[in-house]
Amino acid sequence: MMTPDWKYTETVQKRIRITRVNTKERHVDAVDLDGGMPLCMNASKEINLDKVKKAKIYQATIKVYKADITPELESQLLESAINDPTRLKAIQSMKASGFKPSKFDLISLTH
Repeated sequence: MMTPDWKYTETVQKRIRITRVNTKERHVDAVDLDGGMPLCMNASKEINLDKVKKAKIYQATIKVYKADITPELESQLLESAINDPTRLKAIQSMKASGFKPSKFDLISLTH
């Protein structure tokens, strides 16, 4: 599948609660406590994930990236959702609203 062309947009500070840590893939799932939004993040190599505790609250520094849905990417997304009407409708709604997918990189954590 085609990879989006991620463009850096900003670095933000968020208060998060960790919900899952995958040390092998360097991936962290969390909830933004101020916005209530779930976050799926790639973790920086500087973060020792063995010390990150599930359900604990941290102050996080996060880099945010956005991507355009190009015609090629849209075609692949639609093809992958061909047998799933709910997913197909979601993709069509995202396109109609001008939605841009986001990617998050976890840069640092403090207690």
